[in-house]
Amino acid sequence: MYTASRAAELTGVPRETLRKWEQRYGVVSPARSEGNYRLYDDDAVRRLSVMRDLVDAGWSPREAARRVMDEPVGSASSAARGPQGLDSPLARLDELAACGQDFDVMRLESLLDKAFAQAELDLVVDEWLMPSLVRLGEAWQRGDVTVAGEHFVSAAVLRRLAQTFHQLPHPPPGAPHAIVGLARGSRHELGVMAFAAVLRSRGVLVTYLGADLPVESWIDTARALQPAAVVLGVPTVDDLPAVREAVDALSSVTTVLVGGAHQRRVRGAEPLGHQAGQAAAGLAERLGSA
Repeated sequence: MYTASRAAELTGVPRETLRKWEQRYGVVSPARSEGNYRLYDDDAVRRLSVMRDLVDAGWSPREAARRVMDEPVGSASSAARGPQGLDSPLARLDELAACGQDFDVMRLESLLDKAFAQAELDLVVDEWLMPSLVRLGEAWQRGDVTVAGEHFVSAAVLRRLAQTFHQLPHPPPGAPHAIVGLARGSRHELGVMAFAAVLRSRGVLVTYLGADLPVESWIDTARALQPAAVVLGVPTVDDLPAVREAVDALSSVTTVLVGGAHQRRVRGAEPLGHQAGQAAAGLAERLGSA
């Protein structure tokens, strides 16, 4: 039997994510020690490792959990690496890329309308939107989608996220406050915009500063607004120098958290994890409790 910390080390899945997968999807049911600590057996560790492989391969967490529970562990693991059939959940994640191929405005807007109306915003972001954007990027790398097609889809998604953000109700008086945006030179805004929208949907007062903000502006704004937290995205390796500079300057002013592909390469800031919706929901809960 393994503790949560040891299971996290063995699977490469953070403890917070293990708990979310257990509570939200029921992929494992850990035992409890006499001190009420969660304990994982070998089968649970295998299941979590397979689910990690599936999610890394592009499956949504919900579909990955369903596959792990429905199929033997070995076949689910091979599915993560093998070719995907037409019945794969990945097929539905290619719809944004298809819109980028034919520049179909009506289809793209209808797709976004339906997706954002289906579930809570954090689930839409984690289980459909961000995996679909990954697939769009892969299609561009293969040459299946042109640069113009990728920009066409990304611009539409960014507009929809901004619209969603501004249509959310204003947080109540006394709500926790967070500043969210990107550092100098960083312009890949989709992930951090999705995070900001989910955070606001959970009752946090969000000041969204957008892309390419100089470190001096970050410092001045944080000192003026005195937020409970500042969140910066690190979507590309090229963003690291500017983010590190901003974190060094802001860490003496407020709590600084980072998200994005290269978040664990930034010292002095707390990494949020790689699921924007889940990270935003968790931060909202944490700020509300504080």
